[in-house]
Amino acid sequence: MSERPSDSLANWAFEGRLATLIPDLDALRGITQLPAHRDDAFIHTLKVVDAIEATPVRRWGALLHDIAKAPTFIETPEGRSRFFEHDRIGAEMVPEIMTGFVSDRMLISRVQSLVRNHMRPISYNNEWSDSAVRRLCDDAEGNIGEEAWHDQMALAYADLRGYLPEPIDRGLWVLDQLEAHRARLVHAEQEAQQEAMREPVSPLNGHEIAALANNEPGPWIAAVKAYLLDEVRSGHLARDDKATAVSLARAWLDKSQL
Repeated sequence: MSERPSDSLANWAFEGRLATLIPDLDALRGITQLPAHRDDAFIHTLKVVDAIEATPVRRWGALLHDIAKAPTFIETPEGRSRFFEHDRIGAEMVPEIMTGFVSDRMLISRVQSLVRNHMRPISYNNEWSDSAVRRLCDDAEGNIGEEAWHDQMALAYADLRGYLPEPIDRGLWVLDQLEAHRARLVHAEQEAQQEAMREPVSPLNGHEIAALANNEPGPWIAAVKAYLLDEVRSGHLARDDKATAVSLARAWLDKSQL
């Protein structure tokens, strides 16, 4: 949580302490990312940790986002570095590593999610459908909500800044486009909810009407709901005024002798 965690992490690596404290992190030293990036996986990780805001979930997410690059490292005959499924495998490694330092299961779960999904935002392009963006949002947010989405995007931006001084403008633009796409979806959903709130509805549902009449369900329920809906549309009844709706429904039922 310090201003520059990389100072301590680099010193621990140099002194040999990191190999004991977090051996999987120490194993990233010398893991080349050529030709895509000049820094090895360890130096990149230090830069990402420095680049992200100092909250426990974000700092742990930054520290462990590429933790599986050592066990998944493959060098092709052409000299290219590959790390197939390092996001998935890294997420599986998170609990074993973190439980040696923290007992907060929710924190560990949130860091797992960050690591599991950290490659997805930077892979966004304008061919993604609304459904694809919603799936990413749902997976990132889990049962936490919007805060977890912001954590995921913070990691994505820090991941790019961790490659400076290499050019990152294109990657930043991609993330900005993803944020804009999500914002359009959120706005559309809010508009739909507001529109639904403006739609007239009966204050009483079928179950409430059946209980009120102490009668078996049947077509008569639809007739009562239609009557209440007409009252709402005419302005004589508010859509959330259950008390008045009960009185009106009872009067309608008495008149209809149901």
